[in-house]
Amino acid sequence: MLPETCELPYPDPPARAEAWSDDQLRRWVTLWQSPAANLWDDASAGMVALLVELEALGTNVNAAQLTEIRRISETLLITSGALAAAGYALSTWPTS
Repeated sequence: MLPETCELPYPDPPARAEAWSDDQLRRWVTLWQSPAANLWDDASAGMVALLVELEALGTNVNAAQLTEIRRISETLLITSGALAAAGYALSTWPTS
């Protein structure tokens, strides 16, 4: 069972984040406060940064970028399906 949020300290955004929008910086924080972030370490920062940058493209992503967004989301266990497949649950999920 994972906590609903991650209260652990998280790394600063990478140097290239100086060019990020406020929305991207907020997304960085949101991702590091997500339940799955309880499972990450600082080595995940590069993957999180890439996800932030790809998501910022919005509807302008191509097929390869969309595939990468999905792959990173699965790897980081951001989706409920990925969390469940890895054997994790959140306290708010229904139990059977």
